[in-house]
Amino acid sequence: MDTKDKNQELTAHGFMPPDSVASPLQLDPELAELSNSELAAALKIEPESLKEEKKKKPPTPLQDSLRRLRRDKRAMASVGVILFFVLLAIFGPSIYLHIGGPYQSPLNGTVGPQVYHSYYHQELDRQDEGPSAQYWLGTDDLGRDLLARLMQGILISISVAVLVEVVDVVLGILVGVLAGYYGGWIDQVLARFTDIIFAFPGLLFIILVAGIFGEWADTNLSNIPIIGANGNARLLLVSLALAFVAWPLMARYVRGQTLQLKEQQFIEAARTAGTKDSRIILRHIIPNLFSIVVVASTLNIVGTIIGEAGISLLGLGVQSPGSSIGLMIAQAQNLVDTHPWEILLPSGVLALIVLAFSFFGDGLRDAFDPRSKD
Repeated sequence: MDTKDKNQELTAHGFMPPDSVASPLQLDPELAELSNSELAAALKIEPESLKEEKKKKPPTPLQDSLRRLRRDKRAMASVGVILFFVLLAIFGPSIYLHIGGPYQSPLNGTVGPQVYHSYYHQELDRQDEGPSAQYWLGTDDLGRDLLARLMQGILISISVAVLVEVVDVVLGILVGVLAGYYGGWIDQVLARFTDIIFAFPGLLFIILVAGIFGEWADTNLSNIPIIGANGNARLLLVSLALAFVAWPLMARYVRGQTLQLKEQQFIEAARTAGTKDSRIILRHIIPNLFSIVVVASTLNIVGTIIGEAGISLLGLGVQSPGSSIGLMIAQAQNLVDTHPWEILLPSGVLALIVLAFSFFGDGLRDAFDPRSKD
């Protein structure tokens, strides 16, 4: 049976053979009158912009964590409070020293704002004054500007916190990564040392160091230009003591995270490829410690600020005529009944700073915790 007979048989049964000649595409006249965008919508063709959006990469874990952090209103408000106090402490004194005119003091003669707005200048005939145009927050029991002393006290707290956290992060990462990655005697030494530190009260250790070496620091460290002789000589001593009791906890956090990271598949793949241990630590281990280090450092700042204020409150930290928040509270203790403003002001500022860092640390922990949900 030839092809012609086959076609006749299919036609007889109701089937039409396919046309061997392709007919040109006939466009509906109504579609021909549409614009490009309308035509694309009618034919369900996606625009190039939508295709590009679909091709975009999904957000990284860091971007997702930052997005959760920005949605935390309490953490964002805490960031605003922290930035306000930081800017006030850094730029406030230099601006405040140029506000106001000359003042005729009965005891010191003509003095300008560069003098009476300094945190150590005394006007003994202006003791325990309330807020005024000259002294915005009033004066203390020695006639010193409370606002100037408060800004200096905040600067001291921030400086000590930064110095302690630098030592805390550097030593914590160094010892923690080595102990977690290599184990052995390094891990054993770290474990025994941290047990000793945790068994001995940190605040008591700081008090012993400040009490024993305080006078030596006043004599020898006061010649350092940055610290100076205005009662701040013990700051370096107190900062090192605070860092000494803080870094073992950071090292323990880092060690635990390193023990988990070194068992991950990408670390095993790097070892199999012949990558050196130093390169694995620098390129793969340490970058993945970012979240835990940032969160732990932020929460540790709270303890550092409280510790420095407590040491100064006990008279073992910053000495007069220097200023710190703890020293201001200590000097105003006897004035609670007569001039409560002088103790409420530094106490309120200290509480605000501590709460702001605490809420911000909690926000960071929730944002970087992979188990947290929106």
